[in-house]
Amino acid sequence: MLKMHDLTIEIKTSAPKISIGMVVYNGIEHIRGALDSIVGQSYRNIELIVVDGGSKDGTQNILNKYAKHINLIVSEPDKGIYDAMNKVCSLATGDWLIFIGCDDELLNSLGKIAVLMSDPNSVYYGDVIFRSTNIIYGGRFSKRRLAQMNFCHQALFYPKSVYKKYCYDLDYKWLADYAFNIKLVGIGIPFVYVGEVISIYNDKGGSSQGDAEFEKKKLSLIRSSFGTTYALIEILRRRKQILIGKTVITIGIVLKHLLPYSYWKYFQSQWRRMQNFF
Repeated sequence: MLKMHDLTIEIKTSAPKISIGMVVYNGIEHIRGALDSIVGQSYRNIELIVVDGGSKDGTQNILNKYAKHINLIVSEPDKGIYDAMNKVCSLATGDWLIFIGCDDELLNSLGKIAVLMSDPNSVYYGDVIFRSTNIIYGGRFSKRRLAQMNFCHQALFYPKSVYKKYCYDLDYKWLADYAFNIKLVGIGIPFVYVGEVISIYNDKGGSSQGDAEFEKKKLSLIRSSFGTTYALIEILRRRKQILIGKTVITIGIVLKHLLPYSYWKYFQSQWRRMQNFF
């Protein structure tokens, strides 16, 4: 089912048009907040495209209530989140495209970002706030850092020259965007850091479950995109992480018997926070 709403009363402005893609399946619990965060943007030259995988929980009723704010709604079965995101790429018309999940919130940041996006062949990226901890995630990425961790796609603005040419690999259930970004950097697409917090990201969503298929292919992706040196660095990092993990477990067992329970829990929580830095 395809619903088109003509919101194209031309905005006569030199400001770039930003497409916002949202993919959803049975997202009734959070989607109002996500939609409200987009509707409330002070930057007006935007286009909102929603691809729904045929929700059965009332999500479509909410989308109908917000229809006057949505340029295009597609509601039909799909092959998963990245199939839906590829549909958004095929339908979007903006100079730039960002994806916001149905359980994320877009901060009122587009106006600040729009004036910075001057190169139509570069990907621009900023930071996000993790919903579960309020910790800011992002900063500048190098190839070495990208080999270790991904950009957050809720802070990525892909230019039309990229999102119309390349697509997500459906072999990956949760981390096709990670593979996508590695390949883009590998072929020389510039990624430019803008130093702004873009969105509040639900870091307990699907991608937090991991992706076995991606993990099987990650080293070969890094090797083919960045070279053998980066693959070797990632192998050494993983071995270091395993060694540190075993050491901390041993220390933890000792401390558990020596420290009061509250101190032990504090040690656990700090270790969990530090893991991403190794």
